[in-house]
Amino acid sequence: MREHLTPWRRPRAAGAVILSLVLLALAAPAARAQDAAKYHTYAELTSLLQAAVAANPTLARLDSIGRTVGGRDIWVVELANSKGVPVKERPALLIAASFEGDHLVGSEIALAVVEYFLKNYAGNADVKARLDNSVIYVVPRVNPDGTEGMFGPVKAGRRTNLNPRDEDNDGRLDEDGPEDLNKDGLITLMRVKAADGEYMIDPEEPRLMKRADPKKGERGEYKLYWEGVDNDKDGFINEDPVGGTDLNRNFMHEYPYYKPDSGLHMMSERESRALMEWVIAHRNVAAILTLGESDNLVVPPTTAGRLGPARDLDLVRFADAANTAARTVGVIETGGGFGRFRRGEFSFEMMGEFMRAGRSQAAAPTTTESGRPRMPERRPATTVNTADYDYFKAVSDKYIELTGIRQPLFVREPQGAFFQYGYFQFGVPSFSTPGFGLAQAESPFPRRTGGPGAAPGQGGQTGGQTGGQQMIQTMQAGGQSGRAEFMRMFQTGGPAGGGETAAAAPGIDRQVLRWMDSEKVDGFVKWTPVAHPDLGDVEVGGFKPYAVTNPPAAKLAELGAAHVKFVLHLTSLFAKVQIAKAEVQNLGGGLFRVEAEIENAGFWPTALAHAVTSRSVKPTLVQIGIKPEDVVAGNNKTNFVQTLPGSGNRAKYEWLIKGKTGDVIEIHAVSQKGGAATARVTLK
Repeated sequence: MREHLTPWRRPRAAGAVILSLVLLALAAPAARAQDAAKYHTYAELTSLLQAAVAANPTLARLDSIGRTVGGRDIWVVELANSKGVPVKERPALLIAASFEGDHLVGSEIALAVVEYFLKNYAGNADVKARLDNSVIYVVPRVNPDGTEGMFGPVKAGRRTNLNPRDEDNDGRLDEDGPEDLNKDGLITLMRVKAADGEYMIDPEEPRLMKRADPKKGERGEYKLYWEGVDNDKDGFINEDPVGGTDLNRNFMHEYPYYKPDSGLHMMSERESRALMEWVIAHRNVAAILTLGESDNLVVPPTTAGRLGPARDLDLVRFADAANTAARTVGVIETGGGFGRFRRGEFSFEMMGEFMRAGRSQAAAPTTTESGRPRMPERRPATTVNTADYDYFKAVSDKYIELTGIRQPLFVREPQGAFFQYGYFQFGVPSFSTPGFGLAQAESPFPRRTGGPGAAPGQGGQTGGQTGGQQMIQTMQAGGQSGRAEFMRMFQTGGPAGGGETAAAAPGIDRQVLRWMDSEKVDGFVKWTPVAHPDLGDVEVGGFKPYAVTNPPAAKLAELGAAHVKFVLHLTSLFAKVQIAKAEVQNLGGGLFRVEAEIENAGFWPTALAHAVTSRSVKPTLVQIGIKPEDVVAGNNKTNFVQTLPGSGNRAKYEWLIKGKTGDVIEIHAVSQKGGAATARVTLK
């Protein structure tokens, strides 16, 4: 991690430094009051953080954990009273926001938390208790390069960072980005009349499009693309824009190998690597709250540990589908029209991906080549441990109560998301929320029924198998017919039957429009005719970038206040190790019986059930401060508790020791996530 950075960042004369601090402290409240109802650029966010820290030097530190491709610092604010127990020995909450470039509401909520805790330390007993006894780390903008797109002259709503990526595998970088054809400063969609189109205008909501269903007598009349032109003349539009990695797809759990925007490999990006290195260096982090486009707070995990379904926009899916083939390994046609791709170029790389998809279903040999029994392979957990469910449900209930959010508006299925790493690999309670949503939940939303992005355990027409698993089983069936069917499935992308064999759940487009209409959100561009240089007459329109993933700025103060209450609640739940009882009894002859009871006075256990399974949280240490040879019987000098439940649960210890009257014996209890305690007894 970079060394501590002062707000001014360059050496100055002592008088100038003092003057800077005074000016920043005086300016901060006024500046914030003036621009509270707005989204902040990186420069504005940086100034506000520096001012807040400069005005509260004993309660806050500002560090940079790394720099982006664009040269921007990734800030982390440490909120803690620097006096007392060393900060790194206190349990901590990490708040990390704005992983996705099109999600800025998280940054504003994070900023509200920083400002509230610093402003109210002196007058709010709960705030004072939190900063005296624990730590709050805030990374308000993990993707500062990507989020700057919201403030550019043309807004495209990209999620990714600015690290160049050859997204269409043609040996060129970032050569085919969008163009603002209707000059409204927004990149939306194009719909093009086509005899072989897949889509039609939704008769119930003319602003929207739907996939035509021939079984219902519907005929497709349009194709859909992102707004722009085919810059590199490869038959695709906007398939390789600037940047390339979605940071909330780049972390080390359920990493989506070879998927669009996931990066060259897990942790491939400066931003994700910087955050990971910082987290590993701060093992006192006892809980994580991410503000991003995934959710496990409004919709908690099921009793089986599965997360709620994604809530996507059909219009976006339809436009993305036009470039799906451009991301596939193969040879692109040069004159075959938009969105076409030559089939039949067999790729062992692609075959390898299908093999990996089907491997879990393939019958594995039960013995090794030498005939020994094969040890069963332990696969990574992908669902919340059932023993941890109640903790997640309790936190979810409180989140809904404090924020009033009862349904998220737009959420993605997490794959390689940071909050997944937080629970499954780092082993702590880890939560994610978009930070805003609907006050009233509509009818239950149907889960996906399989296919890419399906919710765990939700099988489609194939009984829960992925297309890759079916293809592997087809090939394993053997014979010429089996191989022929495998190749047919390989080339067409799925089993027989055509169409979307594992259809996604319907999009939330109508619900979003109802929300926009009721809240008077100007979030949809009316379809208007535009002359396209290649396609002729087209219509441009659709959802405005950022309008679906961020609420109106007027809502930010209310959302910030609600999430401050939630952060106060979260930081009250830490495990809290203390020595509830420490007694000594003189047995005569230089022998003494020492008894101790170690209590967890917090709500969370010292280690979640999954943390014990993954061995990611150290056991709680209980130790008596004497020489090992002075322990005659009872417990060992040093003992370890894998996990101690909260709410007053205790672990009892007893030692028969040798000693002298008047000796002072110390008993220590140290929990990686629940603090430490020491008790002293005098032998008498």
